[in-house]
Amino acid sequence: MLKTFLINLDRRPDRLTFVKQQLENLDIAFERVNAIDGSSLTDEQKAFFNQKRFALECKRKVVKGEIGCALSHLAVWQRIVAENIPYALILEDDVQLKPELASLLADKKNYESFDFLNLTLKKPFYDIDATDINLCVTQQQFIRPQFWQLFKRRSWRFMESKAIVRWKIFRLHTLSNGMIACECDIAPSLACCYIVSLHGARSMLLASKNLFYPIDKIWHYSGGRLKEAFMVEPLASQSLDSDIPHRVRFRLTLWQKFKRFFVKGRHWQRRFDVVRMYGWTRL
Repeated sequence: MLKTFLINLDRRPDRLTFVKQQLENLDIAFERVNAIDGSSLTDEQKAFFNQKRFALECKRKVVKGEIGCALSHLAVWQRIVAENIPYALILEDDVQLKPELASLLADKKNYESFDFLNLTLKKPFYDIDATDINLCVTQQQFIRPQFWQLFKRRSWRFMESKAIVRWKIFRLHTLSNGMIACECDIAPSLACCYIVSLHGARSMLLASKNLFYPIDKIWHYSGGRLKEAFMVEPLASQSLDSDIPHRVRFRLTLWQKFKRFFVKGRHWQRRFDVVRMYGWTRL
C-alpha cells in the first residue's frame, strides 16, 4: 500500500479522529505527522517566507498559520527524500475522503505516471466539464491537439473553459474503475490531499528555498519537468473550517503596484519546463 502521511496539530485531536475514522473505513494505513503550530513559531521559522515578495504576490501579509502549514508539508517532503520513498499520499486533517480513493491506491499504475497528482479540485477557480472529458475519451482523443488542428483544438478547449484560472490540459489518463486524470499546467491549488513522487518532493523542496506564495502553489513554481495532474472527479474535499485565520488583503502603495506588475505570477521555470515537455505546438 502507498505510504500515507496525515498532518495533524497536537491541539486538534478532534480532527485526527475525523480523518482516522475515514482511513480505517477505507483500510488505508497511515502515519501521523505532528504539524508545526503557527501560534508557537521560532524567529527562524517566522523568517522562512520572503515577506516582501509575498506581499506583492498576494496583496497581504503571510500569517503564522500559513508558515506552520508550509513547514509541515516541507517536513513530510524531507522525510520522503531522506527515506527514498518513491510515492506518498499526503493528507491534511480537515479532508473528507471518497470511497473511490481506496481503488485508486490499490493499483500503482493509477498514480506512477505523475510527480504530483492532486486529488482535490478547488471550484470555481479550477473546474472541468466531465461530459466534455468523456467525449474526448470516447473519441480516443487523449492528447491535446496541436495549434493547427483547429476543430479538435476548439472542442478540447471546452474542457478548460469552465475554470476561472487560465490553464491547459495536455493529456487524459484513463485509470481503473472508470476514473480519469488530467495531466495539466497549472495543477489546481489546494494541498489537503495529494500524491507526490520522490522527484516531485525533491523539486518542491528546492523551490521552497525562496517561498513567496502559499505552500499550495509551490508546484506552480517548481522545476524538474514535473508531470502534474488532477482527478476529473475529485476523491477528496476540504470539509472543515480552516485553521488559518486572518488572511486579510490590503491596498498596495503605488511603488508596490509598479513592482507587482513585473513579478506577479512569474513562474518562468515551470513555463519553460512545460514547453520542453509538451512542445510549443500544443500550448
